[in-house]
Amino acid sequence: MTVSTATLGSESTDNNVSNSKTISASQVASKYITATVNEEVVSAAKETEPRTLASRRRMIVVAVDDSAPAQHALSWTLDHLAAPGDQLCLLNVRPYAVAESLFNASLTDFYPGAAANQNAFSEDYVEAVERFNRDASHDLLRAMGDHVLQRGLLCRAIALRGDPREEILAKVAEINPDMLVTGCRGLGFLEKTFRGSLSDYLVQNAKCVVIVPKMK
Repeated sequence: MTVSTATLGSESTDNNVSNSKTISASQVASKYITATVNEEVVSAAKETEPRTLASRRRMIVVAVDDSAPAQHALSWTLDHLAAPGDQLCLLNVRPYAVAESLFNASLTDFYPGAAANQNAFSEDYVEAVERFNRDASHDLLRAMGDHVLQRGLLCRAIALRGDPREEILAKVAEINPDMLVTGCRGLGFLEKTFRGSLSDYLVQNAKCVVIVPKMK
């Protein structure tokens, strides 16, 4: 799993937090982005006070990607669910880049250097795909984060790598939100039968309320 984080709606210096200035997602990401093995927090809003029953502050996680159902899920959350003071956490999961064999295995019998060339090319290919996927994920989260900020809400945007089911479920367990919102994407018969949808999986396994807005 890989994560990167930054802060939206508040500015942090070292470990001190000040909410006197609102900054954009892109500004935050460039200043606060950190990285571990499989997670990058593109933007993150630190709470200036703990969530309590009295404060009615809620944490809402929204699973997003560049699909229409995911876009609808975020729009629906902003229009019908989120309230002033709530914090939204946007999660985007991208797959690991995998190098496909571009050389016929039998070539190594005649050209001993073919395998080495293939390995070198594969590594470059994987790195290029990883960079492309990472940049696309970060750009998506920054754009969505800015949209959330314009509604006057706190926002944390986290880019993950791996299987969407495992990564979203693990992050939800870590964050312990009040609810999770995810889009509903139509699947073919075989995929629905043998694998099931992401939304179905999250509804069945997430330890919080899961909302799946229907598209009109």
